[in-house]
Amino acid sequence: MNRNRTQLSKSVLTILLWLALPIAAYSQHTFSIVAIDESTGEIGSAGATCLEGKRPQGGCIVISDIVLGVGAINTQAKWRPRNQEAARARMEAGDSPAKIIAWLQENDAGDDGRSIDFRQYGIVAFHDGKIMAAAHTGSENPFYASHRIGPNYCIQGNILLDESVLLDMEEAFLATKGSLADKLMAAMQGAKRVGADSRCAPHGVSSLSAFLRVAKPGDKDSSRGQLSLDINIYKTPEGVDPIDQLQVAYDRFKVQSD
Repeated sequence: MNRNRTQLSKSVLTILLWLALPIAAYSQHTFSIVAIDESTGEIGSAGATCLEGKRPQGGCIVISDIVLGVGAINTQAKWRPRNQEAARARMEAGDSPAKIIAWLQENDAGDDGRSIDFRQYGIVAFHDGKIMAAAHTGSENPFYASHRIGPNYCIQGNILLDESVLLDMEEAFLATKGSLADKLMAAMQGAKRVGADSRCAPHGVSSLSAFLRVAKPGDKDSSRGQLSLDINIYKTPEGVDPIDQLQVAYDRFKVQSD
């Protein structure tokens, strides 16, 4: 009888795990940044999460969307493709970041049984001759979750170790001299600590995948891997922090670009 009960329990657990897989596949509990350099017209996006990808264009980079010449959108926390596609469409239609956020709040896809309260967005764009930024952190995002908005950037994260992850990203971004890419890379280094994405604490790293993307005014294709700077660390060996690998790849890019 006990053996039958044990077998039944294992079967139920297996079913529950399989049911959870589609949700896990779309969950992007993440820390990230979007920003614009007004002087160069460059638009950038960077981020990391405690999920790895199975393919070179997988991992955390799925949250990033850049509309060339206009702006960037990071869509995270119970990430859904339909919401990301809708946000891009609104930006292409000329909506300001604040209007895009308002539209998303009223028109969440809900195709996973969740609502806007479970989502998080960071948006920055050129609009009406100036840079505008807006963000949304749903009330159901797991602790710690919040965002920071500046004149040309948004920094956001959820299921974080604590508030210091976002504050240190912001401090590093603002304190760094150099290109937009330099500042974005510094922001990622500012976040790096064991368990920045708190699920990664048992792995001894900040995250499992990370990316850094910058679109220049002359870029023609914003799809993944096609921008002037488009680095994706979609997975790493156990115990290796993807932000360290991101830094190595970025340093190599700078040497090759000189």
